[in-house]
Amino acid sequence: KICHLCNVPRLNHVWSETISNFMETDNFLFANDVACSSCSSYLCFFKSKMDTSRRNAFNTRKWTNILLAIHVLFYVAQLATQGKLLLWGDKINSLIEKGQIWRLATYSLLHANIRHLMVNCYSLNSVGPTVENLSGPRRFLAVYLTSAISSAATSYWFCKAPAVGASGAIFGLVGSVAVFVMRHRGMIRDAKEDLQHIAQVIFLNMVIGLMSSGIDNWGHLGGLLGGAAVSWLVGPAWKYESMASDGPRIFSDRPQLFHLTDRKRKPR
Repeated sequence: KICHLCNVPRLNHVWSETISNFMETDNFLFANDVACSSCSSYLCFFKSKMDTSRRNAFNTRKWTNILLAIHVLFYVAQLATQGKLLLWGDKINSLIEKGQIWRLATYSLLHANIRHLMVNCYSLNSVGPTVENLSGPRRFLAVYLTSAISSAATSYWFCKAPAVGASGAIFGLVGSVAVFVMRHRGMIRDAKEDLQHIAQVIFLNMVIGLMSSGIDNWGHLGGLLGGAAVSWLVGPAWKYESMASDGPRIFSDRPQLFHLTDRKRKPR
């Protein structure tokens, strides 16, 4: 796939709160007042400075908006069913072992309380458009869905407590941004600083997870690795090809998956 890429965006991490504010307001620690006590949290907020032509190239937040609406609707359904939907779809290891495999998928659609929902929606709203803009809608959905399932699977294997929440999938989006910056560090200004910011965000979340018994760090880690893996395989991989006659540089986008399939097709 060939297209003109006049400017590769400068990804800039934006801290909206200090660590002390997080701790003082207790915005990200949730009371264990429901059956699903291992709630996830997410503290990372990204902002991407995109030029006008880049914004017009993609509908940068269509699927982010759809996912936000889905999470809100599921929470309304939880309230309408008086928690029955929550009990039906949360990650409970013993029930998964009995064959209720759907819980690995529904786990990320449900939330323990309104504060849990608001934090995850705010985080998704912050990082989602960046990934959707960089990757396009299909690859954005691939990253999000893969991260959600890998988050649930990792939590199932390593965390016995019940859990719900979309933060594992959101961590996967952060992993996707990290892979994009690493892969294109020669094109992005201050890529080293961006990677340091991402690492700080991940480290901060893991530390807070270790300090709180109500946060499923295994789910976060599984989502992060799942998002990074699928982004490495199918994510954008821009490479400079040539200079067009009218001036702008021409780049080709050949994900790693293309190289792997090409090798298989070559005769021995």
